[in-house]
Amino acid sequence: MANIKDVAKMANVSISTVSHVINGTRFVSEEATHKVKEAMENLNYVPNVAAFSLRTKRSKNIGVVIPITADETSNVFFMQVMQGIETVLKKNGYFLVLSNSREDIACEEEEIKNLLKRQVDGLIIASARGDHGFVRELLEDKEYVFVDRVPEGLPDVDCVISDGEGGSYDAVSYLIGLGHRKIGVLCDIIGEYPNSDLRYQGYRRALEENGILFCEQYVQQCRSSIESGYAGTRKIMEETDITALYVVSNVNAMGALEYFREAGIRVPDDISLVIYDDYSWTKIFQPPITVIRQEAFEMGCKSAELLLRRMAEQGAADKPEFIRMKTALIERKSCNPVHN
Repeated sequence: MANIKDVAKMANVSISTVSHVINGTRFVSEEATHKVKEAMENLNYVPNVAAFSLRTKRSKNIGVVIPITADETSNVFFMQVMQGIETVLKKNGYFLVLSNSREDIACEEEEIKNLLKRQVDGLIIASARGDHGFVRELLEDKEYVFVDRVPEGLPDVDCVISDGEGGSYDAVSYLIGLGHRKIGVLCDIIGEYPNSDLRYQGYRRALEENGILFCEQYVQQCRSSIESGYAGTRKIMEETDITALYVVSNVNAMGALEYFREAGIRVPDDISLVIYDDYSWTKIFQPPITVIRQEAFEMGCKSAELLLRRMAEQGAADKPEFIRMKTALIERKSCNPVHN
């Protein structure tokens, strides 16, 4: 079995150079790096990660905690985030260790503890709903970054999120530009989920800045499920005369579309529709749905880059970094101008 000396001999470099290439502990020229990697491949040399961890006190593993539930279609979103994280980590010689909080705060705390037992070098967390006051003490000696969600009870931390407020503002402003004044919104329970609160605030700001009077009846708060989306849409359609509907959750949007189908309400002839988030089904639905797209993969990349930078700084950063990533309005066929 080949060892590090064999690799150094074949690559015609020193053993320390091979070590630096493997561990990423010092700059090595592109030419020397290529020789070392080629020699490792030819010799089928596999570095001893356990020995590296003992020497350096680093595992080269990064823990990632995401909130996946069995019936949540936005799991696709978190898989895209994770792919972005993994891409950056792999490029920098790190490995991803994935854990699922199941959208439960107690489970999230337990999973973080389990990752710490496995000596991860840092953590990236998409927080579950609930108070995260436990995190500072639990991760006192580790660098960590939150992604997609601002953790409740923990405002001053490194965080990478989409600009949900700005995206919603763009969605509602687009509808207003088509002449709509009676615009309903289907949102999560206000005050329970920071991301949805930001999207709701964007809805309110767009109305206010365009001189449109806010109407409480045009707002339906509901849990994130197809059933709740269906019930909320039925209520708002039966009790108001809205001409457009903005839905801040793709799961609730599926419920809204199911209600429209059963009630014989045509999109966009009878009602215009915009959804926050872009999934494959929104493109193939007839008509294709106008959406607010958030860049999940890039969000994952940014969070991993920020974490690795924090780890390199070793606590030297002056203050937490809060990164809001821009969203984009993708115009399709689900909206019509208002007919006077």
